[in-house]
Amino acid sequence: MNLLAEILGVGKHMCGPTSLLSLADVVDRVAEWPQGVTAVTQEADGELLYWDAPVDDVRQARVRAGAGSMLRELGIKHQIHSAYLNLNNPVLAHDWQVSVVVPPIVAQ
Repeated sequence: MNLLAEILGVGKHMCGPTSLLSLADVVDRVAEWPQGVTAVTQEADGELLYWDAPVDDVRQARVRAGAGSMLRELGIKHQIHSAYLNLNNPVLAHDWQVSVVVPPIVAQ
């Protein structure tokens, strides 16, 4: 495997057992919404990826990616943040392969 493929995790799926939590629940518990985020997805290792791409693009990429890497589908240029609910014991949402979470609308 070449270095770029290794960095992107192409061909590697480190899925652990999924939790009872949905992706929306995991994102809510992390409670991080950096400026410019349009959507959040989850990788097979439990990492939450925060995107600035149009939501429809993220949703289409999630469908194409399935259990694969979202970085491969959207590219690093659209990833603006990442997080784990628990870095030492990552939590994988039961719906991580299909869900896209959008930020809450903030009352003004």
